Amino acid sequence: MGESPGGKSLCFMSASRNKIDKKKAKVKTMKQKTTKQKQEQKVEKIRGPNLEIFIQSRPGVTMEDALTIADAEKRVIASNLSLDRVFVGSDRWAVIEGALICWTGTMVAYEETGKRFGKTVEYVDEKTKIRYVFEVPDQYLGEKNAILVSEHPDYRLEIDGNNRIVRAAVVDLIEQFPAEANKWYVADPKHGIPFGDSVDGSDPNARYLWRIEKKVGLSIRGYFYFTFGNVNHNINIFIALAELPSSAFGVAVECPVSSDQFPVTKVK
Repeated sequence: MGESPGGKSLCFMSASRNKIDKKKAKVKTMKQKTTKQKQEQKVEKIRGPNLEIFIQSRPGVTMEDALTIADAEKRVIASNLSLDRVFVGSDRWAVIEGALICWTGTMVAYEETGKRFGKTVEYVDEKTKIRYVFEVPDQYLGEKNAILVSEHPDYRLEIDGNNRIVRAAVVDLIEQFPAEANKWYVADPKHGIPFGDSVDGSDPNARYLWRIEKKVGLSIRGYFYFTFGNVNHNINIFIALAELPSSAFGVAVECPVSSDQFPVTKVK
């Protein structure tokens, strides 16, 4: 695999809690908005049920550039779940093949296994040494073995020197985030993030998880085949929550219609 906008104004933080078990999901939502964010919400984004290539995977862009360019052009980066729906049981992924492997709009933050959430989750890109900070909503303080999730455009990346601070308006918490990588798990129904106990890879609802010790950043998705143990696998059912923000990938975005109405963004 291959190796943002921001301002100094403070964005509001609200949260919805997504408590997941294998049978149902419970979501609690609290919202409060500053005048600044109310004004930002008036800017309409281009949205829709379809997906299209926004930035080609070659040469691709960093996570920060993906968010900067998408926000500047009022586009919504395809979520992990929306990509999952075109990858699994469908050939619609071919429409965005040129963007793969791609950043998703799904921003995640998780701590080391067994460590409780404090006021922030912090992660340093080992290549650039930039620190990524995700502010933890008060109602999630003290939770452990869980993952925080926010979907584009419900957050923005604020630049503060060598820090990149995720200012999220809506944050879900998914419990039972697996401690072990490189295993199969059922995905939660709202974001498509693996959770719970490991399952057999033959389960049609199983997704393969790549994670590291701790992370703040976007998930990535792709589509290609590999062979392991004399068994063919395809990476469309893999969820990667481990890539460096400085890595370069493509970007797919939401689109109202299946057409060439919106040209592919050319990265200089």
